Amino acid sequence: MKYLLVLILISPFFCKAQKFGDTKITVTVADSIDLYKKVKIVLVNYDFIVKDNYNYDTLTTYSKEFTNINGQCRIMAVINKNTVTFSGIYGLKQIDDWGYTQNPKNMQNIIYYKGSKGWALLRSIAEKLGDKFEFRN
Repeated sequence: MKYLLVLILISPFFCKAQKFGDTKITVTVADSIDLYKKVKIVLVNYDFIVKDNYNYDTLTTYSKEFTNINGQCRIMAVINKNTVTFSGIYGLKQIDDWGYTQNPKNMQNIIYYKGSKGWALLRSIAEKLGDKFEFRN
């Protein structure tokens, strides 16, 4: 019984869970056929416009405004064999002296922290593609 309790207490140290400051989600998919198209479809389903720069191992999107984030977000997906690494940047909208919203002047990496809406968006995009995750900085 003692061994089971010790195992339960130390198991979070060996699991690949989200940690504060993680910026990338790596998804491993079982079927890598047409993975570029699959990733593109997932991003389009989230209303992103994917830049077509004829690079079949990296997809980048144009900035998309999200009301729940209160700003704009841009996603990048890097494809390597049967893995896709998602990362992104966001910027908060600014209101000028006249009450009009302006585009963000500076963008920051989407990072994991409790309550991060940008990370929740990034994770939901990754969940649509596969179920084996690895989080890293």
